Amino acid sequence: MVVVSWCFMSTGHPVLVSAGPLPELTMRAASEGLARVCDMPLLCHGIGEPPQMVLSRAESSAQLIRISGDPGRLHPEGGSWLEALADWHRPVLLLVGADQDGGVPGAAAAYTALCRQLGVSLIGLVQVQGSWNATQRKRDGLPWVSWIAPEGHPEREQGLALLAERIRPSRDQEDGQSG
Repeated sequence: MVVVSWCFMSTGHPVLVSAGPLPELTMRAASEGLARVCDMPLLCHGIGEPPQMVLSRAESSAQLIRISGDPGRLHPEGGSWLEALADWHRPVLLLVGADQDGGVPGAAAAYTALCRQLGVSLIGLVQVQGSWNATQRKRDGLPWVSWIAPEGHPEREQGLALLAERIRPSRDQEDGQSG
């Protein structure tokens, strides 16, 4: 079981973005697994699409959104996806690819810092693949919320279910009522 020290309950439906290089098939499998356990549709968009237009259409929909590509890259129309996500106050999960031994790239810390600088509503980081090393995750001081184990790993479904609990808005929030 994965136990993390940082907890967040989402107030909206999160946008899933990668923090550094994450193979498309890996991100797709993690995103689809999360959408399945959340029982929510998954919309996929690329960084080439205009973020303001995509986010305005998805503002009140109960769905997960996955952004493929580098969300910090400047868009031809100006700004980046991360800036747009901050402007729209959309909660964000950063998916971080890990080495087999559980090591994570420095991009995890860099993207976390960029999100903080831009004012992104960062739920936290999710380690995708690799092995979970709780000691390393605590030591790096980043806001880790979960681990999605590789497909076929006995802890994959449990990790997806725990992450879904953390990000799924309460029924009152979904209905627009106060809790």
